[in-house]
Amino acid sequence: MKKLNYKQISMLLYGIALFTPMFFGNWTIGVFGLIMGWLGIFALEPFVAIPWIANFLYFGNLIFNKLNLKTKIGLSILTIICALFVIGLRELPENEGGRNSDIVVGIGFIIWLSSFVILLIGQLREKK
Repeated sequence: MKKLNYKQISMLLYGIALFTPMFFGNWTIGVFGLIMGWLGIFALEPFVAIPWIANFLYFGNLIFNKLNLKTKIGLSILTIICALFVIGLRELPENEGGRNSDIVVGIGFIIWLSSFVILLIGQLREKK
């Protein structure tokens, strides 16, 4: 059986995070956050918009192989910093009536963040 490299493990974790609950208190799965996160930009909600931008940084890091390793490591660190902003999110809209539910980060967030950390660790190992 072929051993997975750090990029493949990172992408696998990211894929798992898309189908696990992002928050406790509201059982919204990760793919919903990926699809609807752009609304945080228009709502001027930094705890939604900045983590959503982390996804673009992550995919840019994976796609642009021509970047030098220092730039990729910097992108990985910036991705993790952006992703951590979601910790400041304390409530999500529950329905159209304006009711909100209190939330804390869930297992999906932890898996999502770990995909970024695995990528960074792999890049740091590659540097040595």
